Amino acid sequence: MSRPALKRIEIQIPALHSAQQTICDEAKRFNVLACGRRFGKTLLGIELDLQPALEGYPVGWFSPTHKMLAEVWRETRNILSPVIKRTAAQEHRLELITGGVVDMWSLDAADSSRGRKYKRVIVDEAAMVSNFQEAWQAVIRPTLTDYQGDAFWLSTPRGMNFFKQGFDFGQDELMPDWASWQFPTVANPFISPEEVEKARLELPELTFKQEYLAEFLQSEGAVFRNIEPNLTAPANAHPDSHKGHRIVSGLDWAQKHDFTAHSIGCADCKVELELDRFNKIEWGFQRARIRAAYERWGIKTILAEANSIGSPNIEALQNERLPVRSFETTASSKGPLIQSLALAFERNEFRWLNLPVATAELVAYESKVSTVTGRVSYSAPEGMNDDTVIARALMNTARLLPQFKVTPLNL
Repeated sequence: MSRPALKRIEIQIPALHSAQQTICDEAKRFNVLACGRRFGKTLLGIELDLQPALEGYPVGWFSPTHKMLAEVWRETRNILSPVIKRTAAQEHRLELITGGVVDMWSLDAADSSRGRKYKRVIVDEAAMVSNFQEAWQAVIRPTLTDYQGDAFWLSTPRGMNFFKQGFDFGQDELMPDWASWQFPTVANPFISPEEVEKARLELPELTFKQEYLAEFLQSEGAVFRNIEPNLTAPANAHPDSHKGHRIVSGLDWAQKHDFTAHSIGCADCKVELELDRFNKIEWGFQRARIRAAYERWGIKTILAEANSIGSPNIEALQNERLPVRSFETTASSKGPLIQSLALAFERNEFRWLNLPVATAELVAYESKVSTVTGRVSYSAPEGMNDDTVIARALMNTARLLPQFKVTPLNL
């Protein structure tokens, strides 16, 4: 008996433009796209989700609200209509003849997607998601475990938030699973440059920069200004060039989620020499790394934050005769520490290394005034890191301290 001829089914997917294709070609496991309005991120996200679904895998789509989900749902359903086996409109679920499944969720109620497993997830307009850090860490990220799936966050920026932290991860060589891109509206060849130019002339400057250039804008409470002119320290400084100088450092401890950061500078030349960052290392190895830096540069003073994990490490280093002083971070001590660093930037008093991750932390760092007490507090925005900011602030303070001699504890 002859077998029946296989039926060929075709679905129509618009071709990607070159910038969209670049993202597909360079993608890693976790991917963050900051793009201007009308770049074509939603179409890109649909195509990215369709690929594993057509191969028989379950995929997920997450939008900030039900209203924003509705249009994507209709467009995805129309594209996939030739291969849809079952549609569950209320659940926003498409089951395909390939065995693949497309689930679409609103992050108005992020917990509703718990228990699902996906080969790929798309988070649309991620910068607009309320409590995105919690939604990602507690709900979305675990859905990728079974298939060791990947993810794409797609959005126009909305200030400094967890979406910005993801973007910074993609620029950080210590986060090899992450990639990120920044494309303006005009990267879409189907958008008229003349129309974008009209928008530039009509809109407030900051609005245009955010919506069309995809720039991350500092908040009104931004602490550090005049950053770029200070980033002139030469890379790859050599200890021999600063022999006999007063070398100081600032140390901010971390172990798992944040980074230990160690900023080393020359108080005589007023220049940052090295900024080391590392995490997920046992305390003994961390202390060995600090000791190696101390011996390499001949550091005279190490000013280290003495939080809950810092105190025992400081004591251990002091017992090894390293010149470590502790800094107790409190509501009253943190303000002057940060203000001194901010003033150094405003006055161009010190030359700092031009490192993208560290610069991003400076740009994002903010102050807030309590409506209850009127007290000013300083911190990174929710979901972002400030390890290099604190290390640099400690080093900046250390250079203003008198030299001292460490007396080891007799235990």
